[in-house]
Amino acid sequence: GTRSSRNDKGGTTVILDLLFGYLIGSMLGGTLWKHISRTDLAQVGSGNIGARNAHRAGGIPAFLFVYLFDAAKTVLALHLTDTFYPVALAVLIGHLFPLFHPRSGGKGYAVFSGIVFAITPWAYLGGLGILGLSYLVTKDSVKAGLIPVILLPLLPVFFNAGPINILCTVAVSLLVLWAHDALHKPVIT
Repeated sequence: GTRSSRNDKGGTTVILDLLFGYLIGSMLGGTLWKHISRTDLAQVGSGNIGARNAHRAGGIPAFLFVYLFDAAKTVLALHLTDTFYPVALAVLIGHLFPLFHPRSGGKGYAVFSGIVFAITPWAYLGGLGILGLSYLVTKDSVKAGLIPVILLPLLPVFFNAGPINILCTVAVSLLVLWAHDALHKPVIT
């Protein structure tokens, strides 16, 4: 099944869900990694505290820790709330612009992955296939990763989730592309 077609509850629930999503999004795997490993990702590599820079700084264990934490927090928030797509957007906004770490959020790819996984694990697996094929075409891991991001709004269309939910996924896609500085240059060249 999929949780992507869940109905929204009342207005108070929506506001509380959005606030909860933003706060969960503000908890960053890269910050937790800093406390576990004593490696401040903001001070090494690209200076971003996301999974890609964690890989540069600490290899596969650091990457997996940060990526899985950020994806899992997203899945958790989406399963604990009643307003799926708007909360997905709130988690991403919290991740990009965290309350606890102003101007030092991640770029949102792990959150994007968590959103897709929470919609349905099959879409996540399909996204991995698209990622692999995109890498064969682009020979660039960042560009290849952004192809599934661009395709995200097709999921609520497929699941007939309604226009507000489609707009939320368009906003998620645009924010992830913006965070990766990809809105002003072509993804495939």
